[in-house]
Order: sequence, then structure tokens, then C-alpha cells
Amino acid sequence: MSKNEVPRMMKNIFINPPFQLKIMSYFVGLFVLSTLSLYTTTFLLFWKIKQKALNVGIPDGHVFYRFLLNQKNDVDNLFIGLAIVNLFLLLAVVVAVSHRIAGPLHKIKMHLENKELDPESFKLRKSDFFREIEPMIQKFSNKKQ
Repeated sequence: MSKNEVPRMMKNIFINPPFQLKIMSYFVGLFVLSTLSLYTTTFLLFWKIKQKALNVGIPDGHVFYRFLLNQKNDVDNLFIGLAIVNLFLLLAVVVAVSHRIAGPLHKIKMHLENKELDPESFKLRKSDFFREIEPMIQKFSNKKQ
């Protein structure tokens, strides 16, 4: 491999960038909405605990409120860490799944652009989606010969 040659693995992070980035944006959008809703729930929980403490007569500035704030900070730090880990997991899964969709479509395109249309040259990976099209493409290629 020459110096300027990009490794195959890095070169093919996206097979069909417009499609894969669009799918990724949908999932990241859902991730952001669900993460915000979960954070809002924890924020409201701590706010409600503070309001109940004030209502039962615990004076503002009491050590309980410092304790409550420390607990909220601990939960916030844990939440941020988990959100970052979950975002990376989501991105990895979206790239892998979108490859299983974009890969077969890319192979069909490349196969149909090939003038020879060798029916045996069209093979999908066992993990690809749409494996049911493989025999159809091979049958189509046999008719073209």
C-alpha cells in the first residue's frame, strides 16, 4: 500500500453518503429528542423534591439543599457520560445498518453498469439486507447474455 492510498476500511465508511447521512440525521434527531426528554424528567424530579422540601418547612439554605444539589450534579454527570456513550453506539449501529442497505443497492448499480453482466459476479454478503434480490439479478443477467 502506497503512502497516499487510503485504507479500504476508512475509504468506505459511507457507501452512499447522501442516503447514509440522511438516515443518520433522522436517528441523531430522535436521539436528541429522547435525551432531552429524559434530562427534562430528571430536572423536574429534583425541582419537585426541592419544592416539596420548601413546602414542608425546610428553610432555604439548609444543608439538605446542598445535598440535593450534589445529587443532581452526580446524576447530571452520569447522564452526560451515558449520553455520549449512547451517541457513539447509535452512530456505529447506524453506519453498520446503513451499510447493509446501501451495499446491495451499490452492488446492483455497479452490476447493471457493467456491460458484461456476468450472473456469477453478483453476490451479496450474508449480513446484507435484500438478499432476496440476488437470484433475481442473476436471472436478469442470464437473460441479457
